[in-house]
Amino acid sequence: MFETIRSVLALPQAYQLFFNVIGAPERSRILVREYIRPKPGDRILEIGCGPGTIIPYLPAAEYVGFDASSEYIEQARKRFPEAKFVCDRVSQFTLPQGDPFDIVLALGILHHLDNEEALQLFRIAHQALKPGGKLVTLDGVWTPDQSSTARYIQGHDRGQFIREEQAYTTLGEKVFPRIKSSIRHDLLRIPYTHIILECIR
Repeated sequence: MFETIRSVLALPQAYQLFFNVIGAPERSRILVREYIRPKPGDRILEIGCGPGTIIPYLPAAEYVGFDASSEYIEQARKRFPEAKFVCDRVSQFTLPQGDPFDIVLALGILHHLDNEEALQLFRIAHQALKPGGKLVTLDGVWTPDQSSTARYIQGHDRGQFIREEQAYTTLGEKVFPRIKSSIRHDLLRIPYTHIILECIR
């Protein structure tokens, strides 16, 4: 069953429907309000943007998103023609020309990457940010206090590299001097434990 769900979620329309059903729009509002905290006019880069699901919750900003899925990028370009999208993998991505970014987002990405790929993401984000800029990440995390249901659901996540909190922060600290981590059990309608990293350049 979970293999079928994974394959279906590769379709942008199915991803958006699933996103809505599990309560991810409210999660996006919380992320923007409590963690991303963007200002109008900020330059925002999103690594692994999918079909651009975070964009409706951001203020007017200069947004650049990239993703490895050509289907997601095609859908994002149709929905948000004012934004810029690039189809590329983290390992092959070249930073766009222009001023450095105020904010870099990697939402639901690190748990799809092995340690070397994750380090590469942190390095790209650090290079892209202006001094004082911030990388915000969101991923599944293993914690001692999470419910058995959350642990079961996360065990069938498409991402094969869900980590414990210390493993995420240790990777980030190899690149960023200041990192704040937050654990949330309440961001979705289904039991799922998230870690949010705020990494300051």
